[in-house]
Amino acid sequence: MPYEVQHYTLFYGWVNTWSYAEANGIMQPETFATAAEAQAALDEFFQDLEEEVAAGQMAPHDRDEFRVRQTGGTATAAQPDAAGGAP
Repeated sequence: MPYEVQHYTLFYGWVNTWSYAEANGIMQPETFATAAEAQAALDEFFQDLEEEVAAGQMAPHDRDEFRVRQTGGTATAAQPDAAGGAP
């Protein structure tokens, strides 16, 4: 089953806000084949973000606002995240 990076929003709770543009320009939600791939993408995001924060181009983000979750199938809202934490 695929995995996604979720971001906590005040209005909607945990949602996948990550997307990519297909060749025709249509935006699609981004998912990953494994939890490790999703975690690597999240780690890369925070590395890039640290550079932008250091350059004064962006405010820092808290890692607790993001998590990796399995999607579809029998996954439930109570499923622990990829790091083993609670939802």
